[in-house]
Amino acid sequence: MAEPDRVDAEADGREPTFQDEFVKAIGGWRGALEGALPATAFVVVRIFTGGTLVPAAVAVGVGLCAVALRRLHGSSPLQAWGGFFGLAIAVLVARATGTGEGFFLPGIVGTALMGVVFAASLLAGKPAVGFALASYDAKYQHWSEHAPLRRACAIATAFWAVTFFVRAGVATWIYQQPGDADGTLLIVSNVVKWPLIVGAGLLTLALVRRAGVPPTGSTAD
Repeated sequence: MAEPDRVDAEADGREPTFQDEFVKAIGGWRGALEGALPATAFVVVRIFTGGTLVPAAVAVGVGLCAVALRRLHGSSPLQAWGGFFGLAIAVLVARATGTGEGFFLPGIVGTALMGVVFAASLLAGKPAVGFALASYDAKYQHWSEHAPLRRACAIATAFWAVTFFVRAGVATWIYQQPGDADGTLLIVSNVVKWPLIVGAGLLTLALVRRAGVPPTGSTAD
């Protein structure tokens, strides 16, 4: 059975392209909802309970429901399980710190590390976007041999690195504010997160399309 994420691409008899796979990689609207619901449930329940135990249990329950729904719909639960693993770490940190803000700490650290990885790949001359591009669409496997595409991947990688650092910086500033800031973290982080992700994605697609598909062994400038 074809996964729902691939149906649109395969319905007209074509193989999924990089654009299709990129949308799949970031989860689309479904992935965004699955990622936002556990944190939302945690914050909302904590408003009424004040502690972290019940909110953590509810967030875990929501995460498990997301995995179960993917199984019921016949789609791969791998992305949901990956999100659930991150959720489990967030819950453990929240319980260990005894604060709602602790729930968001692993995400802040992870986002900052992604920025470091993307920046390091750029400095090493091996932009991360290029490798992601090749893994999502085989026709781009020779991206590093095609100068226009190599430049496009470098620019896109730099932009993605900036988005990660901006997101981590904003969340860190909120995290350090006195008082309960978990609700603010939930709202502001998402307000900052999704426009940056969509913007970086659109820029990446535009740059890749402009650079074109590399011919095998191309070194054209």
